[in-house]
Amino acid sequence: MDNFVLITPQGKVKGRLKDSCIKYLGVPYAEAPVGNLQFKAPIEKLEWFGELDATKFANDPIQHPMYLGCSEDCLYLNVYVPKCVSLGKIPVVVWLFGGSYVHGGCKGTVAKHGKHGLYDAEMFAVENSCIVVTVNYRLGLHGFLYLTGISDKFESNLGLKDIEMALRWVRRNIDSYGGDINNVTLWGESAGAALAIAMMCVPSAKDLFHKVISQSACLESFYTPEEATEIAEKYLEYAGVSNLDEINKYDYKQLTKVVKAIDSYVRERKFGICSINPVVDGEYLKEFPSTSSFADLGKPILIGSNANEARVFGSVMKGYKHDEVMRRIFPYFSEEYRQKVLAAYTQNPKTRDFCDIAGDIMYKVQKYNVADAISVNNPVYVYQFNYAPVIFRLFGWGACHVAELPLLFGNMKPWFRMPLYLGDQTTAAEVGKRMRKYWGNFIWSGNPNSANNGDHPMEVVWNKYTSTDRNCMNFGKTDSCLKDQDVETMQKLQGERHFFVRK
Repeated sequence: MDNFVLITPQGKVKGRLKDSCIKYLGVPYAEAPVGNLQFKAPIEKLEWFGELDATKFANDPIQHPMYLGCSEDCLYLNVYVPKCVSLGKIPVVVWLFGGSYVHGGCKGTVAKHGKHGLYDAEMFAVENSCIVVTVNYRLGLHGFLYLTGISDKFESNLGLKDIEMALRWVRRNIDSYGGDINNVTLWGESAGAALAIAMMCVPSAKDLFHKVISQSACLESFYTPEEATEIAEKYLEYAGVSNLDEINKYDYKQLTKVVKAIDSYVRERKFGICSINPVVDGEYLKEFPSTSSFADLGKPILIGSNANEARVFGSVMKGYKHDEVMRRIFPYFSEEYRQKVLAAYTQNPKTRDFCDIAGDIMYKVQKYNVADAISVNNPVYVYQFNYAPVIFRLFGWGACHVAELPLLFGNMKPWFRMPLYLGDQTTAAEVGKRMRKYWGNFIWSGNPNSANNGDHPMEVVWNKYTSTDRNCMNFGKTDSCLKDQDVETMQKLQGERHFFVRK
């Protein structure tokens, strides 16, 4: 490995070249949110003296269960630069990890230099000749619990504000790394995808990026201030916090363990949303992403979901009676409606039926809500991921939530991931490579079919989605673009579009 030193507006940064990618890991984009900065909006990280050693990951956010390397001091990002950057300014894509707003981090796994971590973007950056920036943002209590509803001494939506600050870091600094500040794509999966969509509803952030890629976004996992205040009060009750002004004196383990209790509290009422969510406060986050018209957006979007998203969540629903599961999946609907929906899902055992219903309302229907709204004035490309290796099928997971990530990042080889692809490694790798090409073309040009000037054309044409031509690209052993493939799903749900956010 060779060291590479850049001079940036923040100061000197030492990265490390491995194969064809230079990695700058653990670069601070904001001041550490500790002490008086705890529960406050992020503050820009200015210059430092000397040379920053950016050859190892910095801390991941505080969460439960915590692991080695979690800290309050977590506002760092990682920059993956392909050697081809010497050819000129290249596109930038900013990655947001998922984890239900309470788990996750840029490492993907605890790895020394990012090698083989789930979100190691080396292969993606090199194959697509783009710069990938992966971002840590505050989670749970520190990032999304709505303490503002209890005391105006606290600020809200801090995880979202962290992401905006990271985008501002890109605007100020990425040209020093070889990036094009006029070609920035915001890309996320699960909660990260929902946050990417939400940033389109934040006026102060709209001009900081130019395209969006959304994978399996949980787009109704947002709270009103009233809902969020209820959860915050219950959280503090469970944590035994009697004086909110002294919350920073409590032990982190005591505070973060409460997430399990909050999960139980929410699931007693609803299946299908996260327990701690961003808040539509009408000030910073102006509107619910699942109901927004996205007027005057001016951005193309690539959005999709997996065929069997919620089957991996089956354990959550086991042990509950039939009527309880349906009541919690449809908390705002009549018993007659619930029975009509269940009768339409007749091909699977009960638990799998419940999972398929939950997956449809959480992910599939919501991607079409957003696609319909954005496609009025902007290019939209919709996909479904259908590929399930043998092991996934044997366990009944199918093409479940997160299943596309190891393929898309090309990180299937670590010993702890390899068994999932036994007998299917070659096919899985080919699926991932094709997806990376579509993603890379979109990052370059806003069109997944080819990059600028028609470079890197794809064999299977991915047609745009419109309200009249409901095209959806299907990724499996082979790829195909189909029309109106989810009409049956909408019929099963009686045409309903919103299940937790009430219009």
